[in-house]
Amino acid sequence: MFWVEPVFRGIGQGLVISLLSFGPSFFTLVKSGMKGGRSEGMKVALGIFLSEFTMAMVCFFGLSSLFVLPEFQLGFTLVAAIAVIAIGLRGYTKQYEQFIESLDKPVRGGNSFLKGFILSLLNPFVLFVWAGILAAVSMNYEQGEQHYRLSIFINLLAILVTLFSLDLGKVFLSDFIGRKMSNTVYFYVQKYFGLIFIVIGLYFMYRFVLLFFQYFHIAGF
Repeated sequence: MFWVEPVFRGIGQGLVISLLSFGPSFFTLVKSGMKGGRSEGMKVALGIFLSEFTMAMVCFFGLSSLFVLPEFQLGFTLVAAIAVIAIGLRGYTKQYEQFIESLDKPVRGGNSFLKGFILSLLNPFVLFVWAGILAAVSMNYEQGEQHYRLSIFINLLAILVTLFSLDLGKVFLSDFIGRKMSNTVYFYVQKYFGLIFIVIGLYFMYRFVLLFFQYFHIAGF
């Protein structure tokens, strides 16, 4: 029964992490639930789950040292900033006529899944956060314990399942709200989400500039 403690630890940690998770994938999840309903929202949630699972496993198997390389952080943050700003601008500048036309187009499940997976992956903080989570989780267990590695793995898995469950709850709530909204209101909600994406992208760009000057200062240029 050694697994009971890691499971309950993971559930509690997952609840806390969820309260602090407001990146691009969160707003995509809510938007998909409002526009495409539960089915499409759940596919986005699954994409987010698999993206975060990938990052957690990368850290678990000791590859997180890549994330602290200045060159990797610079390149990844720049790509993320440009991509998120572009997505935000596309949503914010869309005209009402284009918006109405887009509502009539069927939403493809594969696109929803990839959107959740890629947007979660594009958030540079997801990489760094999972490296930090692994370090924090590891401190709860003695390295000499019989099930040391397995306990950490179960703890991480419990966090991921908790986050996925809460994301599904957000999808159901978004679907309920979306069915109560008129097209006009939803149009302005999309503009609002587009603006949020632009702000998040600009923050990523700000982080890139800080990393850029820090890198060249350390390098002696």
